[in-house]
Amino acid sequence: MEKLGVLFGMALVTYFTRYTMIAALGRGMPVLARRWLRYVPPAVLAALVVPAALAPEGHLEVGLPAWAVLAGAVFAWRTHSVLWTILGGMAAFWLLRLLGA
Repeated sequence: MEKLGVLFGMALVTYFTRYTMIAALGRGMPVLARRWLRYVPPAVLAALVVPAALAPEGHLEVGLPAWAVLAGAVFAWRTHSVLWTILGGMAAFWLLRLLGA
């Protein structure tokens, strides 16, 4: 029963934090805020991927994951598609791995 209460409490907190933002911006979001929010997903993705690819052991290491990320970045730049970015990066990773890089 305690776990159910914690789950319900977390659901309420999540709902209210999201609702307050929706209610506050319900009339329309300022142009500057919309422009700024466009850059949040790429920044978060870069913050998650780059350290794991360039410093997997805690120090800078340009290896197979770094080259695959670079290939994925090129795919992202050229196609502007999340699907092609993932497929291109993974294809580069597996191809380089097959070649023994």
